[in-house]
Amino acid sequence: MDGWEVVSTLGNEEEASLVAGFLESRGIRTSVESLLFHQEPVNFGRLGEVRVLVPEADAETARDLLEELPGRAAGGDEPGTGEEDSR
Repeated sequence: MDGWEVVSTLGNEEEASLVAGFLESRGIRTSVESLLFHQEPVNFGRLGEVRVLVPEADAETARDLLEELPGRAAGGDEPGTGEEDSR
């Protein structure tokens, strides 16, 4: 999508919907792009990604908001990938 940036990549549509809803509640328009491949019960690399996009002008604000969420890694990585802060 021209003029939009990915601010978070998640493992399923439910998580992406929650992230999108959070951003929209803060006044940021979102679009969810699902690359999930539903014919098999497992994910195949990038065919298992669900991306949350926002307009380029709102990308920095969106990333800042997402970094403040508990359990979220800096940069919008999916919780549970082992990249988040382990406390």
